[in-house]
Amino acid sequence: MLREEVLVVAVDGHYAMVNSQRKSACGSCHAETSCSVLSGGSGKRENHIRVINLIGAQVGQRVELEISEQQFLKASFLVYIMPIVSLIFFGMFFRYLAIRFGVSPESAEGVGGLAGVVALILTFLGLSKLNDHIEGDDSRRPVISKILTGTSSGDGC
Repeated sequence: MLREEVLVVAVDGHYAMVNSQRKSACGSCHAETSCSVLSGGSGKRENHIRVINLIGAQVGQRVELEISEQQFLKASFLVYIMPIVSLIFFGMFFRYLAIRFGVSPESAEGVGGLAGVVALILTFLGLSKLNDHIEGDDSRRPVISKILTGTSSGDGC
């Protein structure tokens, strides 16, 4: 199981909205909060994630999230690897077809490039539809495993 510490920002029945900051390999860098590489110049960008809250965590509490490594690897494959594979495969395939049908090699490169970009766009659209389809599947959703701290007082201390 993969674990991460997050802050609960909203509660809705058996679900909670948590606030997580993107992690970076340059987390020990002194310019971490102002680095433009992380989020277009605005420092660390916060992510809001809807998670399962069966242990009754409340707003303001720091909690530990768990997600299975298998689900994490599947999602990573779909988001990072599938688009690249689609781009390369369809680009090369349509380039090959163009050459087989007598198109000049220079023009075939363009056909392959265009086909790769179209395949990339269609892959992202397909992944968006898949995300919409599996959005309600709680077996893929992170779970709050334990409460780490009580609610914050909100006075900034």
